[in-house]
Amino acid sequence: MVKGWEFSVLLGAVAIASSAACSSTGVPATGDGGATSSCASAPTVEDTNLQTCAGCSTSATCTSEEPLEACCTWLAEPKDALADGTGLHRYSTSNTGATPDLSCLTAAPAALGTPQMVTLTGFVWAFSSGGQGPGTTGVTVEVYTENHPTSPDGSISAVPLPSTYTTSAMDPIDPVDTTWNSKCPDGCSYRQYTIDNVPTETPLVIKTSDAGSNQWTTLYDYNIYFKNSDVQNGQVTYDATAVAGADPSTVAGTVGLSVQSGMGLLAGEVHDCSDIRQFGATVETTESHQGPLLYFTEDESNPLPTFSAHDTSHLGLYGALNMQPNTPFRVTAVGEDPASPGQFLMLGTYVVQVYPDAVTALVLRGRRPWQP
Repeated sequence: MVKGWEFSVLLGAVAIASSAACSSTGVPATGDGGATSSCASAPTVEDTNLQTCAGCSTSATCTSEEPLEACCTWLAEPKDALADGTGLHRYSTSNTGATPDLSCLTAAPAALGTPQMVTLTGFVWAFSSGGQGPGTTGVTVEVYTENHPTSPDGSISAVPLPSTYTTSAMDPIDPVDTTWNSKCPDGCSYRQYTIDNVPTETPLVIKTSDAGSNQWTTLYDYNIYFKNSDVQNGQVTYDATAVAGADPSTVAGTVGLSVQSGMGLLAGEVHDCSDIRQFGATVETTESHQGPLLYFTEDESNPLPTFSAHDTSHLGLYGALNMQPNTPFRVTAVGEDPASPGQFLMLGTYVVQVYPDAVTALVLRGRRPWQP
């Protein structure tokens, strides 16, 4: 089963182009406010020549804090080599000696297949709060299609697919053990949803929102994609995510910030090509956000941001606060190849938008067919 984003899930590894696709000189020696030597000597990012990066642009420039350019995104240099998340309950490996799977960073993806209509089912997991008692009831789940995947602007279809679902206390609960979650030590009640007539081989966005109980924050989960080979007995599975109404403010308050009315939030997680969370990645966006890009602690049951982190923990989590809604921007991740110290790799890039008073979630799990 594919698991969805839970504010502690997002941004997996995808092969993409680096500075060579966006400029002819790579990292420039100027434009960092006087500290040009740090930019001049900064290592470049491995170029995998992803065509979707051609023509990208940004108004940002090289700085001593963000000397790496990858697909028009300026990023901080990772302080640690990439490493798999181990011993976790989701998106983890049990092999403590495993190295990150970076095979999809250079391998060409398969072409998009012919779409077929299937039934989408899974459980609605909650980020942090919301799993107790009746659990994730009163959540409306809708599916949208992305517009123009080969020329992305982050926009989605004006209306969702006709079939939607609202969870209730009558829906089955995910039987997976969740007693490790400190928010519900007796086990969380993550309710099942089912939506008919969902297309495979199509870039999708899954939206979860409040059905009238004033309990849930709206979330847009980007870059959902089901291959025809994922279909079993006419079904595909994906665990959607619901965000409790108070959770965004709780996260922002941890670092002394507040959620601004009318603005949008971004969150994600860095994975490798085998969908394992990655330690040691840096992430940035091409549009401004309040404060620095946030990285989260190692506590899987109660992840919170911290200013002391310079790259992702073993949870792979990052976030950005108070971004301008309805404006396309690119999210990019970079990591140091553990097999080649000093060599930086583009781990993922994707164009999304944020929405007023909502969370945008982004999952990248290998190169998509529309990212040649």
